[in-house]
Amino acid sequence: MIYRGYGLKGVRPVRRPMGPGVKIGCACSRGGTLGAVVKDREKGKTLFLSNNHVLANCSDGSDGRARTGDLIFSPPVFCGGNSRNIIGKLYKWVPLKQDTPNVADAAVAEPVQNIDIYREIKGIGGITGISKGKPGMKIKKKGWATGLTEGEIVKDDYTVTITFEGKEYVFTDQLLADIRCREGDSGSVVLDSDNRVIGLLFAAVGSMGVINRIEHVVSQLDIEFV
Repeated sequence: MIYRGYGLKGVRPVRRPMGPGVKIGCACSRGGTLGAVVKDREKGKTLFLSNNHVLANCSDGSDGRARTGDLIFSPPVFCGGNSRNIIGKLYKWVPLKQDTPNVADAAVAEPVQNIDIYREIKGIGGITGISKGKPGMKIKKKGWATGLTEGEIVKDDYTVTITFEGKEYVFTDQLLADIRCREGDSGSVVLDSDNRVIGLLFAAVGSMGVINRIEHVVSQLDIEFV
């Protein structure tokens, strides 16, 4: 069953509090992590931040794989979610391209009305801003799959090819980190020791995590942390 649009009968938005660290996804997603609560710079809307491949089905923006208003679930439909588990609607995303390098796998969803939202990352605390990630920096993240883990950035300006849904995508200017993560952690924000966000986790290569620089994420989505 594909859940789409605003007129779905029987929709009952989830009533439990929602915030960073919970598992979310669109109807076609295997699920990932709600990374942070952010704000749209243009309209001031409160939004949930995660990855394109978590919220927007790896859409390039013109392929019909995702549309503004697609329903977002916690847990995702793949993990048993249904119309009682709706937490938001897809708001916008950074297109994933196969014919040109990507720098961000990112998307945001607008929460449904009358949902309780918490902003602090449990076990970490509040976000204090953003910072530029660099090799040797100590980092941490809170993901749905592996919880709170710590590590270190080992490489910047990293180029990697990642496969989503059987298609290959090249990502440039990424951060490579020695940090425990696995499927389900995608979408976690990665922070430094001062709780400044340095990136958005979106993939793993072997035992390493691959992270979008947060500068690219906030610029391309036109968002800010609050």
